[in-house]
Amino acid sequence: MKKVVGCSIQLILLLGVVLFVAVPVACVASATAPLHSPKIAESFVCPPETHLVSEWYQASWNHPGEKTLSVTCVDVEGKTVPTLPQDDELLWKGTTVYFPYIFIFLLIIGFLILLALNVTGIAMGRLFKWMFPAVGMKSRTNS
Repeated sequence: MKKVVGCSIQLILLLGVVLFVAVPVACVASATAPLHSPKIAESFVCPPETHLVSEWYQASWNHPGEKTLSVTCVDVEGKTVPTLPQDDELLWKGTTVYFPYIFIFLLIIGFLILLALNVTGIAMGRLFKWMFPAVGMKSRTNS
């Protein structure tokens, strides 16, 4: 019975990691992929033989200190290609391609953390039983 309870608690913890950590972080990472992974966004947005250029600028509608992000594709001659028609494709590709990689990576990290906590708990339990063998005997005889 103890093993079943322990496994179900670990599954609940893993589900908690999925719902409260991995999914939100992966969603934010896939939505902001052009900012921190421009090469990934470049492959979805820009035509061949162009590269992605992003810059922050102060627009007339911005509040003081606020800036707007501009993303364009530039070819080798310096001509800009607008990215607005491809924005929907970028969002879809970022969600379907980038999200699973981040999500799986976060799940592996969560699994390793739970595994480390589990191993630490087992080691501490064995150490406690080794240091205080009489405490374990009293509880077994009373049950």
